[in-house]
Amino acid sequence: MIILKIKKSRKKLTKFEHFHNEAFNYDERKEYEKALQVRTEGLNLQSLTDLQRAELLVGNGGTYSYLNDYKNATNSFDQAFELVKQEKIPYDEQYKVIIECYVKANRKEDAIKLVEELLERQSYNKKFKRLQPIKDQLLT
Repeated sequence: MIILKIKKSRKKLTKFEHFHNEAFNYDERKEYEKALQVRTEGLNLQSLTDLQRAELLVGNGGTYSYLNDYKNATNSFDQAFELVKQEKIPYDEQYKVIIECYVKANRKEDAIKLVEELLERQSYNKKFKRLQPIKDQLLT
């Protein structure tokens, strides 16, 4: 008996959550190129908020860092943080990984600048203070 495996066509992605979840699933399966492709497609959605757009860009940055492509990773992070300069973003432990990407991309000055910008966010979320030791370490 022969079983034919029919490749089901991907359902049309129309919302931020669709692109975000689909890309996350590709990352989980280590299909990084597909994850990047899906998020980049998602960035073309007109309906995205700056926060959602930034989240897709951070996702791409994370995927690039898995691929040890720190130049593209930090470029994605640059775009993301530029979009949310005025937004109250939540604290996330992943900021430490992002800062490390800047160091690995030989962008230590930019890493310091980013940490300083994130530390300013303590005004609305004290958890950002957790990044202080990283700043101290970068300055030594």
